[in-house]
Amino acid sequence: MSFLSAVFAGIGFRTATPSFAPGDEVTAFVSGVQNGEALLRIGDSRLSVSGIDDPSTLVDERVLVRVESFDETTHTGGAVLVEVVDGRGL
Repeated sequence: MSFLSAVFAGIGFRTATPSFAPGDEVTAFVSGVQNGEALLRIGDSRLSVSGIDDPSTLVDERVLVRVESFDETTHTGGAVLVEVVDGRGL
């Protein structure tokens, strides 16, 4: 292994638009509410979290969600709330 290979081993590049697959679980902060759903912004990708009575209570909370759908061309998708990781809760 060359010196440069050793230095850069395990280093990868991150993308501004991560993609997700149905069933993936993601932890992120709720950044707002859009169309009555909690909105997670992960880089330039967005996940809408449905099925929450009052999504405004989750703004600025860290949540764990399970991805249900994701469109890689628009970098948008839908998810369901698994749990509030920390904070005030529901």
